Amino acid sequence: MKTMKRVLLAGASVMTVAGFAGTAAAQATAQASTDVATENGDDIVVTGVRASLRTAQAIKQNSDQIVDSVSAQDIGKLPDVNTTEALQRITGVQIQRRYGEGATDFDHRTQPAITVRGLTQVQNFLDGRAVYSASGGRAFDLEGIPPELLSGIDVYKNAPANIIEGGVGGAVNLRTRRPFDSPGQVISMTARGNYYDRVDKPGYAFSGLYSNRYDTGIGEIGILLNAVYSKSQYRQDGLLAGPFGEARPGSIANAPNNAQIPYGFEVYDDTGDRKRLGIAAAVQWQASDAVLVTAQYQGTKYWFNRTGAYYYDFNNLPGNQYDSQGRVTQYNTLPTPGSAFTFNKDGYATSGSLSPQTFETGRFDQELWSASQNFTFNVGWQATDRAKVNFDVQYLTSYYNADRNGHVLSLYNRTGQNATGQYGGTVAPHPSTVVFDLRGKYPRWDVTNPAVLNNPANYSLPFIADALQRNDADTLALAYDIEYDFEGGFLKKLRGGARYSDNSIDLRGTWNGVCLYQGIAPGCRDVPAGTPLIPLSRFPQLSMKGPSKNWFDGNTVTGGILYPAFPAGKGVWEQTKALYALFGAQTKDAFTPGDLNRQTEKTYTAWGIADYAFELGSIRFDGGAGVRIVKTRTTSVGTQFNVDGSFTGISLGNDYTNVLPSMNIRARLTDQFQMRFAYSKGVARPNFDVLSTNVTLQNPNQVDPNNGLPFASSGNPFLRPIKSDNFDLTAEWYFAPTGSLTAGLFYKKVNGFLSSGRFIGTYGGRRYNVNSTLNSGDGTVKGLEAGYQQFFDFLPGLLSGFGIQANYTYVDSNVENPFSSSSNNLPSTLPLEKLSKHSYNLIGLYEKGPVTARLAYNGRSSYLEQTTGSGANGQGQFAKPFASLDASISVNLNEHVAVSADVVNLNNRMNVLYIGTPSAPLQYQLNDRRFGLSLRATY
Repeated sequence: MKTMKRVLLAGASVMTVAGFAGTAAAQATAQASTDVATENGDDIVVTGVRASLRTAQAIKQNSDQIVDSVSAQDIGKLPDVNTTEALQRITGVQIQRRYGEGATDFDHRTQPAITVRGLTQVQNFLDGRAVYSASGGRAFDLEGIPPELLSGIDVYKNAPANIIEGGVGGAVNLRTRRPFDSPGQVISMTARGNYYDRVDKPGYAFSGLYSNRYDTGIGEIGILLNAVYSKSQYRQDGLLAGPFGEARPGSIANAPNNAQIPYGFEVYDDTGDRKRLGIAAAVQWQASDAVLVTAQYQGTKYWFNRTGAYYYDFNNLPGNQYDSQGRVTQYNTLPTPGSAFTFNKDGYATSGSLSPQTFETGRFDQELWSASQNFTFNVGWQATDRAKVNFDVQYLTSYYNADRNGHVLSLYNRTGQNATGQYGGTVAPHPSTVVFDLRGKYPRWDVTNPAVLNNPANYSLPFIADALQRNDADTLALAYDIEYDFEGGFLKKLRGGARYSDNSIDLRGTWNGVCLYQGIAPGCRDVPAGTPLIPLSRFPQLSMKGPSKNWFDGNTVTGGILYPAFPAGKGVWEQTKALYALFGAQTKDAFTPGDLNRQTEKTYTAWGIADYAFELGSIRFDGGAGVRIVKTRTTSVGTQFNVDGSFTGISLGNDYTNVLPSMNIRARLTDQFQMRFAYSKGVARPNFDVLSTNVTLQNPNQVDPNNGLPFASSGNPFLRPIKSDNFDLTAEWYFAPTGSLTAGLFYKKVNGFLSSGRFIGTYGGRRYNVNSTLNSGDGTVKGLEAGYQQFFDFLPGLLSGFGIQANYTYVDSNVENPFSSSSNNLPSTLPLEKLSKHSYNLIGLYEKGPVTARLAYNGRSSYLEQTTGSGANGQGQFAKPFASLDASISVNLNEHVAVSADVVNLNNRMNVLYIGTPSAPLQYQLNDRRFGLSLRATY
């Protein structure tokens, strides 16, 4: 006779946080721990990848909403160095890659590194509570969070009323571990070493966890401490071609009509390192059968050091000039007379020669350090058999600091020069002839006389710069929730709650540039034409050889170039001050009124959901309908700068209320097959940086002839949230504990996208045309998702350890192009930035006995990188399709100790950007391959 026993999932956790749909994880664990039929009397302990996949599948299957997850074992077994990279494995999630990892660009830190279904407006949660970083955006700094701190990640696609508002794309919840997640003592330690092949340097990571539970005279008490420290290295090789412009007819033999050739070429040579520190601590107290008290702390610190060296053509000529009919009136592309060119089918040059070309080189070092601390206190009370009450307090504090500098070397030696001597200027003294070829595996360019580029005697010192950023943010949130169960009937449960949050952020940032001419003039435009520049020979220590060793695999500028160098010093700012001291210049060490902005944001929320269930024939239905009502009050404090040079402080307020209904229904056609429909209305508040208030009034006598008003510029504290209506329909077949086939259709109608524009503002009793950011764009996002996973247990012997995970997402989007008008031929709509129409994951699995292995292939189709940018001109800067191949293998030496090895970017992928058409390449980029070896002990 068969007996019924429990299945225990290693690493499973339960999450119940006030005001958040934590029931998904709780139901998943409950479902995964239900009794199953076995042939013996022992518990079945399911560990490793199967346990993680089973947990994630149970979360998706039993959730009362549409959600996808990865769990602790899943994250740990994938070779993902940060939380952003772990998210790329989830259906519908796409990530950005910068500096060898899943990350955002340093100069665009307010833009999230992830999109969910094509939208970057994604709400971030830590254990169900809203979190954001102090960068000036709304996103948490996901790349700064070590994945070793997490028990899992959930991505909610269509948020119901009990999820905190803030994401039209979706919501990402990071789950940390708690002591009551495990039955007893857990001790785990991991040591990891990495090697990065392009930068040719090592990295490392150490983590440890201790968790235990104790029976005491006042109830059971659990404690947990988890800590992680890691350091990684990177090198990013970039080659930039163009942008392209039309060549003068007859300047190239046998050229096609309207032949397009690049203006010039550049080198991007980025190196740096990252350090991460993460600490999580938790105490739980089961004060009685009815009361559970939980206190948690999560602290993260992130350091990012970057040396960005660039070598670029600077011919000091304008680009091609066009008339109103699109005809070229001035050609400024520079083909070498008599040189041979080749062209692709669209008329863009694929090889050839450019002359004369004059170069400059810049170095921009950046040092970032940021941190967040999240303190939480939660009391859950089972007030009666039917009523549950939850009270939650959160205090989040964070800072975001950055030091930056700039230093330029030039092959010009006097103002007023350009490459050709046109436009009244004089000819630059150190011209080069560039030969390029973009046809092979690696693009390449070089100069015919390398001595011009690597001779320090040819260079001058035109410009230095410095910048500081010091941001702070704080959040206090209080939540009180209650739910009441009903017995029998249509209505199963009523849930409701209230939440109050008080957010504040201080944005502080400077930028300061100094031109190094006679008298150290404060601005380049104030320097008389013909003023001599300072020769590098006076300060030979301010240059260094480049590019990096075996740069772009040795295919470009093979004779060497020079980069700027900084004097010795500890950190970027000390080096910058030493550089300035050489020229008697001063860095900007203090913030002035124009550098400062303070914002406060208070929200008042009430929500309620009615859960229901009924049967119609043999089909069981359940779901919920609810509404979330949120009132938001904001204040932005800044400065008004008047035409006469005076300034006054200003404080502008805004308030608005959003009513956000939601509903979902699930039809359980069988125990294995179910369908869902969901609708919700979502909002995403604008980033803090665009809400800042610093107004600059311009000359009141210079007016717009259309309305007679003068001009001003400002941020816009009156912006409203971006709004969306979200629809989902899914079909889900769960044919095994770790086997499923799911598919879904989704549609989002979004309005209020932000773009540059103008509004009428009144300052000092006068009305102005204010150039700012507006809610002006509408768009739609629609698509489908499909996922499949299975272990092939039916195969014989060792073959039964094989399994597969696969998912695919198709997203089609269009939004208004702010650069399109009746006077140009630019498209009226563009896809969403950062969104590939096609993305997919294909992961081969193996787990049998002591061996676990994975081979993960992640790919995406082309996408719009940004609407503006180098040479984009409203056409859009796009990224070509790319895919990454990662692999890992782990062997359990015994029941406590395991060793593993992994490699990331096994296929050494190249990322390529282009303008408008793939025939017009803009940038080629190569990153490190990472090889890792780790040792893990668990007791």
